Amino acid sequence: MGIATLLCCLLNLLFTNSLIIYVMLNFLKIDNVYAANFEDIYNLYVDAFPKAERRTWAALESVLNNDRKFNMFAIMSDNKFVGFVNYWKFERFFYIEHFAILPQFRNHKYGSEAMKILMAQLNMPVVLEVEMPRSIVASKRIHFYERLGFYVLSNIYMQPPYDGVSFMIPMLIMSNDYHFANRHFQMIKNNKKDIFELLKDSIKEQK
Repeated sequence: MGIATLLCCLLNLLFTNSLIIYVMLNFLKIDNVYAANFEDIYNLYVDAFPKAERRTWAALESVLNNDRKFNMFAIMSDNKFVGFVNYWKFERFFYIEHFAILPQFRNHKYGSEAMKILMAQLNMPVVLEVEMPRSIVASKRIHFYERLGFYVLSNIYMQPPYDGVSFMIPMLIMSNDYHFANRHFQMIKNNKKDIFELLKDSIKEQK
């Protein structure tokens, strides 16, 4: 290929917004609130999720210290923090509780690559929840997971508030194994109920 042809191809890629960015990511395990990057995670956590859909610092500290089923990872790129993921390992499935990428790294493949890496490591069905598609942002989030092989269940799940005082939140359940999640929807609800029972206990301890 000649230099002129190569330059033409590069310019075409740039002006059509189709330039591909190669993303190298690694996951750093977070075991407690004193770990490197926990503060970065918490700041993004607070920015990305409303109060009723997230834990307090103290509640995160409690679950990190007391429940081995709960896992937290900082997502790193070239030793820079770009996002995080929290998930629970249950007996028959994994439940992704929170996942977020810093705003400046969104729409550059970081989120999709992080999810692909994570799902390649998880050896059971993966379940997560999303807000009802009542906004452009919520609809885009659903499409993001659909592109990664997740399916929306027809069942609507009413999520208790993380702060213990807000209203119940209608959510949709998604899974990369539709038949498993659809068949075991009640089991998924029961496991999530256990999560919120533990959360209630940690809220009581803080008062």
